[in-house]
Amino acid sequence: MTPGADTRKSPRLQHEVLVSVTSPGHVFSGWGTNLSLGGVFVNAPAGAPQGTAVDVLLQLPGQPECKLKGRVAWARATGPGVDEPGIGIQFLEPDDETKARIKAMVERLTVDLASV
Repeated sequence: MTPGADTRKSPRLQHEVLVSVTSPGHVFSGWGTNLSLGGVFVNAPAGAPQGTAVDVLLQLPGQPECKLKGRVAWARATGPGVDEPGIGIQFLEPDDETKARIKAMVERLTVDLASV
């Protein structure tokens, strides 16, 4: 998958949520600025390379932490012409409770932000 490719299967939320990412040799936190049932974009100057398996901890407003497994689908390094460096993480097999929590959060915040 490449950055900006329109292969999305579910609605996305353009809102900041705190995300922690752990993989062998990489531990970092950043702002998830694009969230859906399928994954999250984490705005960070450095991260794990494409294809890396990661553990993701989402801090959703007013919700318990969401722990997920994922993989780095793509990475955008810091450099000239890069407005927003970071990594796109695809969630791998989230359980039904976690999917329901993320779906409800995306739907609720989409409605709330549209009325602002």
